Amino acid sequence: MEHRFRILFSLLIFVSSLSSLFYCSKQSDIILSNYEESLVLAKNSNRKLIVVFGADWCPDCRALDGIFKEPEPKTLLDENFILFKVDVGRFDKNLSLNEKLGNPIQNGIPALVILSPEGNILTSTKGGEFSNASKMTKEQVLEYLYRL
Repeated sequence: MEHRFRILFSLLIFVSSLSSLFYCSKQSDIILSNYEESLVLAKNSNRKLIVVFGADWCPDCRALDGIFKEPEPKTLLDENFILFKVDVGRFDKNLSLNEKLGNPIQNGIPALVILSPEGNILTSTKGGEFSNASKMTKEQVLEYLYRL
């Protein structure tokens, strides 16, 4: 009886772990699908795509998001860019898109990847340029955006 219980318990754990793999895979599929939709939107509107990798626990990510919502940056973004935000969790979510775009989060978040309307990577903040966004001014962020 105890042997059967162990086998049943092991099987239950195995099935549970498989379901979490399928869930993770499905999440990756969703984010990649949303990314592809954003690329199409960027191409159709002839605007660049900014992929912003971040997380809700990250103070620098929240600071950059706040700057993006201020009137001048918001207008600049709305007129020239499509903004696509990607939640990386605790560096354990949506990593397939991160890898696809050259691992921009390697030196911290928020990390930005800017793509042309055709989908070519124009630049990336792989060096952690925005990882101290909470200490950046609106003018510094605007300077970066205007160079794009």
